[in-house]
Amino acid sequence: MEKDKYLKEINKVGITTIILNILLSLCKVVGGILAFSSSLISDGIHSASDVFSTVVVLIGAKISKKAPDEKHPFGHERFESIGSIILSFILCATAIVLGYTGVKSIIEYVNNSTAVREVDFLTYLALGFAILSILVKGWMFIYTYRVAKKINSSILKADAFHHLTDSLSSFGSLLGIIGLIIGGMWSILDPVATVIIAIFILKVGFDIAISAVNQVVDKAAPQEFEDKVRNIISSFKEIVRVNSLKTRMFGNMYYLEIEIAIDDNLTVKEGHDIAKRLHDKIENEFEDVKHCMIHIDPDIEIPED
Repeated sequence: MEKDKYLKEINKVGITTIILNILLSLCKVVGGILAFSSSLISDGIHSASDVFSTVVVLIGAKISKKAPDEKHPFGHERFESIGSIILSFILCATAIVLGYTGVKSIIEYVNNSTAVREVDFLTYLALGFAILSILVKGWMFIYTYRVAKKINSSILKADAFHHLTDSLSSFGSLLGIIGLIIGGMWSILDPVATVIIAIFILKVGFDIAISAVNQVVDKAAPQEFEDKVRNIISSFKEIVRVNSLKTRMFGNMYYLEIEIAIDDNLTVKEGHDIAKRLHDKIENEFEDVKHCMIHIDPDIEIPED
């Protein structure tokens, strides 16, 4: 995808989600304070962290699309992976804070189990905020994820899952507030929901970190991708066999190194033309292939190492 179109899509999503997250964060924190709901307050803090994470997305995406230069001859795509790693740390830090808050509230509940909280209009207002958050954050996840797939952006996909965690954490807040409304022993649902939210967020943050690190350490492309490349190679009748096929991830893009064997009797120009046609077909077939290098071998069996 062209740089300008890519950044336009990223900025559109970023501005939309930042505005919505600011509004949701204010509603949930205020509602949580008024209704004495620790899970809703925690949920609001999570929404606030989404604002910062989206800023990271915008910066990382812009840097990743900078043209190659003398110090970065292969481009800047890995900055997008670095942005995803930063997002994962934000999620994990948020989870730790929420988990601590939830455990602390559970201990306080146990020590003051006879305390009764009055349920009033504000409690039901907080309930409405939690339901609103579930719907809005669910929409934000779908919207962001669809755009991320459309433009093949790993950092935007990570941000989409950040929205998903917020939607699910709002569901936890909903359960917690319902517990407050029912009263009695059910009141403990509020801090318990906070802990469950924290565990889920920590898991998502860890998964995003693993995916981003794989993009930085040159992990091979998925087997399905390599199979498709081999199918393209096999469509060339001049190619006798594939001696080697190596792939690696470069940010959200792929690098390929391919060694193919051709008939010894073909000229250098004929071999070059075959390699060029294969190169062009692969890069035209896959938008996420940044570089494809083809090496020609004569039709001689290459001994395995």
